[in-house]
Amino acid sequence: MDNVRISERALEYTLNGSASSLKKTLRGILLQSLLFIAGLVFGNPVVAAEQRPLTVVFAEGLEPLCWEEGGKAMGEQPEIAEYVLAKLGIKAKFLFLPWARAQWMIKEGTADLMMTTPTKNRFDYAVFGKEMTTPNYWNVFVRKDDSELVKKAKNFTTLDDLKPYPILDFFGNGWTEAHLKESDGFKVHKAAKMQDIVRLMGMGQGSLTINSSTSMNWFLNKLHMTDVIEEIALETPETRFQMVFQVSRKSPWMQKGLVKSLDAELQKMKLNGEWLKVLKKYKDPYGTGAPFKAYAQAEEFYQGYDRYPIFKPDF
Repeated sequence: MDNVRISERALEYTLNGSASSLKKTLRGILLQSLLFIAGLVFGNPVVAAEQRPLTVVFAEGLEPLCWEEGGKAMGEQPEIAEYVLAKLGIKAKFLFLPWARAQWMIKEGTADLMMTTPTKNRFDYAVFGKEMTTPNYWNVFVRKDDSELVKKAKNFTTLDDLKPYPILDFFGNGWTEAHLKESDGFKVHKAAKMQDIVRLMGMGQGSLTINSSTSMNWFLNKLHMTDVIEEIALETPETRFQMVFQVSRKSPWMQKGLVKSLDAELQKMKLNGEWLKVLKKYKDPYGTGAPFKAYAQAEEFYQGYDRYPIFKPDF
């Protein structure tokens, strides 16, 4: 019986000792957590930015602007982003998503950075850089064997001239949703992706599209269809616009001054010729000397730009 009592006391001592040690460990973890939360709430507003890499979102399958291949980021936008972020010493995570979802993540603050066109709607949830990341030339593309349509398309001067014709496009194209509304009389037929537009036109299941000159020519070359489809320039205020850096207002990187530092590094990239090399690599019209003027005036988006802080790397 004495041995049993001794064993019971030993077990009780061991359990009490373990419980005491566990309590100390839990108190330590709780204290560290409270200190971290206090730092977030009362300290520097950019602490959260240092706890995770910068999240950059791109539209998936938008070659040669941005796409993913074999798990690797490809295209003009990822290369530009990689270059300027490396100069700032910022680690980043790249995600490729449907366009609408990528914008939603910027709006909600679950992603920090995207490259897109400034609009009033987007300005409600993001701030914009001033420097053009990539130019956009939107032109008309017509099947070459439809000689009558080719002739008419060469005389198009406004988007309204396209209303009599069925227009091929791909799902999620925000430009089309803004400028070629069915309620305004446009007849738009949707394909899954941009490359499907080229395939459908090649099979005779569509004669006309208005889309990115850069992307359409990329797919025409990729699918060996340059002899099937003709590009016809249509320069209007709606068809010449630029993309810029867009930082979520909910991102801690906004308070840290990321957008102005991105602009500054992009300016340097342009001056040293690296930016133009990227555009030439992906056969962007600008890289081959095509004239470009962005018609959209967006001064309203930059009234507070000069008051933004500017991020300084720690090296």
